[in-house]
Order: sequence, then C-alpha cells, then structure tokens
Amino acid sequence: MTSRLARRSLAILGAAFALIAATGAEAATYKLKIGAGHPAASAWIASVREFYIPRVTERVAKETGHKLEWTEAWGGSVCKLGECLEAVESGLLDIAELQTPFEPAKLLAHNFTFFVPFGTPDPRLAAKIVWDVYESTPQLKKVLEDRYNQVYLGSSAIGNYGLITTFAWKDFAELRGKKIAAAGPNLPWLQGTGVVGVQSNLNEAYTSFQTGVYEGWVMFADAIISFKLNEVTKQFVDLHFGSIHTPLLTMNKDTWKDLPANVQKIFLEVAREWNEYSGKSIYEKQEAALARMKEVGLDVRPATFEMKQAWAKLLPNIPKQRFDEINKAGLPGEVVYSYVKALKAAGHQFPRDWEAER
Repeated sequence: MTSRLARRSLAILGAAFALIAATGAEAATYKLKIGAGHPAASAWIASVREFYIPRVTERVAKETGHKLEWTEAWGGSVCKLGECLEAVESGLLDIAELQTPFEPAKLLAHNFTFFVPFGTPDPRLAAKIVWDVYESTPQLKKVLEDRYNQVYLGSSAIGNYGLITTFAWKDFAELRGKKIAAAGPNLPWLQGTGVVGVQSNLNEAYTSFQTGVYEGWVMFADAIISFKLNEVTKQFVDLHFGSIHTPLLTMNKDTWKDLPANVQKIFLEVAREWNEYSGKSIYEKQEAALARMKEVGLDVRPATFEMKQAWAKLLPNIPKQRFDEINKAGLPGEVVYSYVKALKAAGHQFPRDWEAER
C-alpha cells in the first residue's frame, strides 16, 4: 500500500514538474482586450465569443497553467468599423476581429474574395479555401506584421451574398436607377447594371432603409435577420454572389511577444479550429435565416444560373482589374487567381470564367 501511495505521489509530482517545465516559469495571468466594430450579435462575432475565446482560455489553463482574462469591446465601443486595424496597431486593443471591406486601401490584397464575383455560396467551403490561400500567400500575413504591428491569427468567411430590396423585381431592367447599398469592395458587382451604388454598413442599414437613403442592399441572409432588415424590405433574391472573407483575427505584435511560446501556439491552433467552426456555424445560420425570411413573409427566390451568367456578363473584368491594382501597390496580386483556382479545383462553377480572361 505504501509503495502504491509513493508511486502515486511521485506521479503527481512528476505532472507538476512537467507543467512547470512546459510553462518555463510560474503561472501568470494575461489580461487581453478584444473588440470589433460590429455588435456581439453578429454571426461572425458570435463564433469568436462562443468558440475562440473559451477554447483558447481552456487550453491555456489546462496545458500551460497560465490564465487568460478577457475584456470584450464589441459594437464599436473601442473601435468603429474601419478603425479596428489601427486600434490593434496602436495597442488600444490586443486582439480584434477586423472587417476587411472597411480597410479597402490598407487591406487591399486581403479583400481578394470581393474581387471574384459569384464565388461559392457555401461558407464552409469558402472558410476553408480562404484559410488555404492565406497559408499559400505568406505576404498577406507579412503585410499585417510589417506595416501594421500585428500578427495574423486566423481568417474565415461570412454568408452568401444576395440582393434584398424594398421593392419586388424580376428583370434586371427594373433595377436601373435604383439606389443599392454595398460595403465598398463589392460595389463593383453592381457596375453595368444601371444601379446607383451607395457605400454603407450594417450598423446604419435599418435606418437608411426607413429614410429612403437606398432601396436595396447587397447582403447575406443571416445579417438580414440579425439586423432585422426583413422588417423594412420586401424581397431577397439569392444571386449567389458568394460567401466572402471579411472576418480576420489579429493580435498586437507587442502583446504577442509578451506571451510564452506555448501560449502563442495555442492561439494559432485554435484559430484553425475556429475557421472550421465559423464556416459551419455561418452555414447553419444562413439556412435558418433563409427559412425565417420566408416565415415572416419576405419574398425569397433563387437566381437561375442563366440569370447569374447574364449579370456576370455585364460586369467589367473585376479580377483582372484588381490583380493589376494589387500588384501596382507592391502586394501579391496573384492572390485573386489563387482563390479562383482553389474554388474551381473544389468543383465550383463560375457563371463567367474569370481565369480564362486574365
């Protein structure tokens, strides 16, 4: 009995010494402030709160003995849309969920999915391919680190874009002269259609619909429900513009350097898990939102492949234009076609062969 207790005591001591060796020091508490411009109810923020934060916290405590304490600052309480890159750069936030379309100049190359209209409508596939493109294009990470004092943690995708309007329409001709909003980098999706493009963001969408600032939004289904846009609109046409990369997690480089290597490793590993979790979560919310829109009386209809072909034919060669623009800025323009090729390799059929026209 004594021998068994002795062996057990030695095992406990061994585990304790192993934990100390793993941490390389006594256990410490790291306080981190995380934020974003969108509110916590946004599907992409929800995935960070529901999965990333608790998963990282749990693994750090279990595997390193260290402790993480979080302060959450969503909904623009620290940085509004278009300010979060700078908030992380300056250290105002330790971590942020950046939204690439609201940094069209500084994150030009990171907006690569916006430059490929009619990509995959499946957020699960989009999230995976976005991750792969970042891995195969290290300069995207290097831009964040060298120019903006932050470390890339992970990336994901949001839902498939369609067109929600305050009026019903069936033919393109009925859209001419109508004011339609988009986030910025996807405004070119409206070129050639006769639509009047208006740059906007979700935080102001509901009021803008009410006051007639615009009559439509290039928008994805789950945001229509979560931002209650179904209350001020009549129709959603699922045009399959594509599931787009906008969520981007980064950490201030100085904060990163203060973390032990084993903690850094966990942040990166969980970001990969978050990418998959987020893609699945967004997909489920997208399907639920489409069903919900129908339940509350919104006219929801899918676009035919022929309709998408006709729309795509009206557009300028956006991928080629952006490829040239990104290269001119000294950034990796090839990222646009890397995304096109990855989607095609995964079986996606574009209504227009952007790669053949490069």
